[in-house]
Amino acid sequence: MEKLISIDLKAPMGFLKKPDINEGGSGQLYLTFNMLHKPALLGILGAILGLDGYKKKNELPEYQIKLKDLLIGIQPMYSNRGHYAKTIIKYTNTVGYANVDGNLIISEQILLRPTFRCFLLLDTNNELHVNLDTKLKHSEAEYIPYLGKNEFHLWWENYKVYQYEPFSFDRDYRIRTIIRKGNQIVKTMRTETGFRFPFILGDAKSEPEFITFEELPIGFDPDLKQYQREMFAYSNYTFKREFHLDGLYLLKEEELVIQLF
Repeated sequence: MEKLISIDLKAPMGFLKKPDINEGGSGQLYLTFNMLHKPALLGILGAILGLDGYKKKNELPEYQIKLKDLLIGIQPMYSNRGHYAKTIIKYTNTVGYANVDGNLIISEQILLRPTFRCFLLLDTNNELHVNLDTKLKHSEAEYIPYLGKNEFHLWWENYKVYQYEPFSFDRDYRIRTIIRKGNQIVKTMRTETGFRFPFILGDAKSEPEFITFEELPIGFDPDLKQYQREMFAYSNYTFKREFHLDGLYLLKEEELVIQLF
């Protein structure tokens, strides 16, 4: 039996580090993903459960192995069309072995007040999932969770259980979570003669419509031991019922559509 729940994760600051590094005369700049992604969320849930993280080189952490099949959905909250305010924090690394010809200046791009509603489809016959559900419901954690760095502690609130069913595409719809198949949307829009739109254009007097894209980690490559990335989208467009995406569910009481992946 399955159980769909959600929690709101929030932190005063966050740093979802990208593998990219910008180097210049003033030092190194580390960039952050704008959106919470699945590997990061699984790490947070693993900390709550008390699962091991990275311990040995070339071995995936325990939380990734045990939670990788958990279906999740992520909805940005209190954002500007899916974007969060950011700032740059600079600090100097004065450790000798890190600096051959002077102190190393590090700059990090930091998310400000990120909040994400996280949907989890739990298996009530899975002891680990049941334990996770209990901890989330009662605001308990084995290890203090954080958003990317130890000093960016996070917590959660608004635990909720949903009545749900797979979406039947019997109506036009909006997706409240980020959408995994962003590249599929682009391909659908582009034709030999121009663009066709899988969504309904709204009234100009209503809320301005938008669609934004971000390439996000979806998991780990078991051989290369690095992020596997895919294009994601976030939008407030109403999609036509003919446009089918995988993993859509209808929240019955709320009449909202989400995507789990």
